[in-house]
Amino acid sequence: GAVSISTGQSSSARTRHIEIRHHFVKEKIQEGEIEMRQIPSADNAADMFTKALTPSRLAACMEVIGMAA
Repeated sequence: GAVSISTGQSSSARTRHIEIRHHFVKEKIQEGEIEMRQIPSADNAADMFTKALTPSRLAACMEVIGMAA
């Protein structure tokens, strides 16, 4: 996935274009300036921008980012 590609743990002909384009991110990870990690969907507030959620899940995501009424 994205984490293994960005940390250099995965490489293939299919990901070569990604590796070339995002070499900057890999360098910053190696330099310790940023950290990539997998976030479980249950903890990922960004899901509200990418998935259809139940009203209760949407409310929870909105609360995490300070949008709850």
